[in-house]
Amino acid sequence: MSFLKAYPGADELLKSYDPERSGFPLKVNNHIHTPFSFSAFPSIEEAVKMAASEEVRILGINDFYVTDGYPDFIEMCRKHKVFPLLNIELIGIIKEAQEASVRVNDPGNPGRTYISGKGLAHPSILPEKQQQKLDRVVAESNHQVEKMIELLNWWLKEQGTGLSLSVEEIMEKDAMQLLRERHVAKALRRKLQLKADSEEEFASLISKVYGGKSSEKNRNDKAGLEEELRARLLKAGAPAFVPEDEKAFLPLEEIVQIIRDAGGIPTYPMLLDGTGGAITTFESGKEQLAENLAGRGFKSVELIPLRNKPEILKDYAEFFYREGFMVSFGTEHNTTAMRPVTVDCNGGVALDDTLLNISFNGAACLAAHQYLVSRDQHSDAYTREQLEKLGHAIIYHFFNA
Repeated sequence: MSFLKAYPGADELLKSYDPERSGFPLKVNNHIHTPFSFSAFPSIEEAVKMAASEEVRILGINDFYVTDGYPDFIEMCRKHKVFPLLNIELIGIIKEAQEASVRVNDPGNPGRTYISGKGLAHPSILPEKQQQKLDRVVAESNHQVEKMIELLNWWLKEQGTGLSLSVEEIMEKDAMQLLRERHVAKALRRKLQLKADSEEEFASLISKVYGGKSSEKNRNDKAGLEEELRARLLKAGAPAFVPEDEKAFLPLEEIVQIIRDAGGIPTYPMLLDGTGGAITTFESGKEQLAENLAGRGFKSVELIPLRNKPEILKDYAEFFYREGFMVSFGTEHNTTAMRPVTVDCNGGVALDDTLLNISFNGAACLAAHQYLVSRDQHSDAYTREQLEKLGHAIIYHFFNA
């Protein structure tokens, strides 16, 4: 049973809420990945403890395709006095964008679209037929990575490296239900570092791995090495590249329906200038993007500020909030690189007071949504302002009951 189901009724929560004593807004991070997909954190508890140590009091789990981490995440959040938000991330296709070679929020693949579901029900209410679709996508994705490992082992043998990987070993040490190419790069990076005792041996070994080319990364740069290994061995044109099967990507409309059926709110993650280049065609122009997203049924957006210039982030976030959207921020933490859980913009620029309020209000909306879903209600009947007020009261109760 959801812990929110045991909370008082909405009227009682609102009556007991004291804004003067709340200490709001609180710091929020509404998008982290855990070991259930791929993460910088060795465990869910480490993620929650780090959030608490940085006074991030609201935290959102956001793993790819799976919700298996929810029970542990809720338990750890309650233990460390962090309010839990329950999310998921899916990858789909906008067919017309793909056919027109329009990039959406994936910088390298036209039509490919990342979508988050925010505030899912727990325990799950997703119909079995919809869950089977997600299970099939996970199976297709895992199969692709398994074929990558086969090709990679052939390549490593041909180069005389003495290295090899196995699916079983990676699943045991690094992955859980979902096997990703990031797990492959991590496993190979670890074997490289274990096999080479010195800098010279490491340089010689990784040169063999790269077919005679030297590495541009420092041996101790774990995240950098893994990104380089992915780029040189697993990406398009590399020796272990395996193209993704179209069956691994559902149409956007199906993804939106799955999220709704799971009790969640479909949320569009903005890339903006996240790759250091121009904003994609789909996202260029705030007004057009807002109209496009609203027409597709989105009333919630999220950003990962550490990859955006502060002025661009602020421009889009404030505009979408004024337009009535829920706006969330997060850090992802879906590489080996360990960064603070506190949400900052590119270059370590802190969120200003306006953005902190927008972030907290977005989290409050989702807290209210989770509360309503736990009572077999839905937030569609409420305005954003009503959800914010109810969410403030729920979060206040969480920390003061």
